[in-house]
Amino acid sequence: MVKEDMLSGQTVLIVEAEFLIAFDIQAMLEDLSAGQLLLARSAAEANRFKPDWPSIDLAIIECVRNCAQTDELLTGLLQSGTSVVLNSSDSALIDGHPDFPDIPVIIKPMIEEDFRRSVARAIARLPRTSDCAS
Repeated sequence: MVKEDMLSGQTVLIVEAEFLIAFDIQAMLEDLSAGQLLLARSAAEANRFKPDWPSIDLAIIECVRNCAQTDELLTGLLQSGTSVVLNSSDSALIDGHPDFPDIPVIIKPMIEEDFRRSVARAIARLPRTSDCAS
């Protein structure tokens, strides 16, 4: 895939338990010109970045249904203005997360074009306030 400037140096949080999947996500984000990448293996681990949430532009979060920690993480990131894409191996989420219906969901294994479209949809849905402050 040709490198795009879709993320143009933006900070991205990846929350993914599987190292190889996180590595694939990292490579796809680099192709979209992401800047700083923050990695966490779980929603609980992602909380260590809580002071940085307002500066995180996009989060790619592994989603397991009925996980209170993931739901709390999603709520916190959305409230801080972060755009979010969910990824899951749960095919029941193919039409979206019931509690977060506006967040794009990618079912694993991820196809790069689907990933790119989901990222574009997520960042178009929630413009950063810093982008509007000029």
